Amino acid sequence: MTNQNLTNNLQQFGLSKDEAKVFIATLELGGGYASTIAKKARVARVNCYHLLEKLTKKSLIVPVQRGKVQFFMPEPPQVFLNQQEQRFNRAKELLPELLSITNTHPFKPKIRAFEGLDGIKEIFNQTLKAESEILGYTNLEKLQKLLPDYLPEYVKKSLENKVKKRLISPKTDAATTHTKKYYPKNYPRELLEIFFVKPKQFPFENHISIYDNSVAIISLNPEEQIGVLIESTSHAKTQRTIFNLAWLGATSFVAQN
Repeated sequence: MTNQNLTNNLQQFGLSKDEAKVFIATLELGGGYASTIAKKARVARVNCYHLLEKLTKKSLIVPVQRGKVQFFMPEPPQVFLNQQEQRFNRAKELLPELLSITNTHPFKPKIRAFEGLDGIKEIFNQTLKAESEILGYTNLEKLQKLLPDYLPEYVKKSLENKVKKRLISPKTDAATTHTKKYYPKNYPRELLEIFFVKPKQFPFENHISIYDNSVAIISLNPEEQIGVLIESTSHAKTQRTIFNLAWLGATSFVAQN
């Protein structure tokens, strides 16, 4: 790992960029005077004294008096690890209290926004926790183009969860071969129902999943790559009712023609 990557990683644990650079330089030198450390870390000497003082307060640096000049020794990296473990343990101790505060507002809706393909995948991963039937509007052709490598893994896990899905999607060649492409030949047919609609009349651009007390909305436009997860019992109930109305109307229309 390069020093740049190490610096970036240390910033995730509460050190500033310059603090991380000074800490790394002190470790590499095995200790040194401020001027030597500043040169190694490529920071201003005056600023280096300030940074070393901060690191001393964080118990990562130990100043040693050598004559009239201070020499700065780094604590072993294990000390840094122990600090993070202590913070983690304190956070675990606080968790029950934090959850109790959250539970005092059980009906407050939660809305989370996600960006990028990783964010979109995270929303799909959340749907894998569904305990009730998943209802959804989608565009299977666009979905395949957006997440071609992720879909096999997602389908495998969704079948393992044994949660039924009902989907409405525009009918295209790619959409009609979706199950053949991503599902095993012997998959339980009762776990998936897809109703195809005319693409010109119903050009869905989003993937919407309705399950439990949640509604997930994902843009299938590769230039947007955004999604929203809404946790609201009343909103999910309303959207489930609207979907069932659409499903009933669509299937009844086909049955009558």
